[in-house]
Amino acid sequence: MKYFKFQWIVFVCIYLIQTPGIARPKQPVAMLITGNGIVSFSRDGNQWEPVNRNKFVFEGDQIRTGQNTSCKLIFEHSDYTKYIKKNSQVILTDDDLKLVSGQASDLKIKTFNLMDNLRRKFARIQRFTVVLRSKSSDEKLRLPKTLFLSDSYPELAWENKNSAYSYRLECAGQTFDIPKSDQPIIRKSLINIKPGKYTYSVQVLENDTVHYTKKATCEYLSETRDVEIQKQKDQIKKISNQGFLLGNYMDEVGLKVAALDYYRQYFDNVDYDKELIPFLIKVYSELGMTGIVEKEIKRLNQQR
Repeated sequence: MKYFKFQWIVFVCIYLIQTPGIARPKQPVAMLITGNGIVSFSRDGNQWEPVNRNKFVFEGDQIRTGQNTSCKLIFEHSDYTKYIKKNSQVILTDDDLKLVSGQASDLKIKTFNLMDNLRRKFARIQRFTVVLRSKSSDEKLRLPKTLFLSDSYPELAWENKNSAYSYRLECAGQTFDIPKSDQPIIRKSLINIKPGKYTYSVQVLENDTVHYTKKATCEYLSETRDVEIQKQKDQIKKISNQGFLLGNYMDEVGLKVAALDYYRQYFDNVDYDKELIPFLIKVYSELGMTGIVEKEIKRLNQQR
């Protein structure tokens, strides 16, 4: 993981030296959570575009609902979710909304500081993805420095570096032989694991011969902690069950494989969003999936 952090720093330094006149992206003031139907969005109140997915919104942006549409907003400094009712139009201020027409109210659904977390993460992610250029990854397997698992999310995952490779996973006295696969990601659920920290190893085999071995650390969470996470997950689903907020939450609690799954579920069902896709790229990077990161960065740069 030190390799990736160093790489981000190098790209940022080069960018700031070469292009000092370009300002960093400003911070979003809220996240739009789409609900029933298509919501309209505008940066100036003149040109409007339909939105059917979660979206960061900034000061001065406008949102409009129609006859059969509604949406929610989560702000950093509000304890509850804002609800924009049908046939309404609002303008975003620095920490709230201004009603142009229609009705808006607070829902009794707590925001759990989600926007505060998203703003901080947005700033960090934008600093490196806005300047990052794809770089050929090596063929060596990389594993995350640390990884959390639980009864609800017991899977380890790593990038499949070559379809000719098979793998052998060893953890907590158990050995799992994993056959060759054409899938880009190899996954394996641990079974009968007690809470605690473990060192696990992944042997990369080619023609039944160990090519090399990588080791990393994982921590299996207690049942109590797993239940707490599931309760929080259920509360977040009341705000949005599209997957993005769930992915962000799992990322925060260290369940990176679960975060990957929720993010991928979300992005498989919405249009490409260059502001949100870096959240997925970050998780790929932290899981050591360098080849996938390279492809996603190329795709992101093509959209800019």
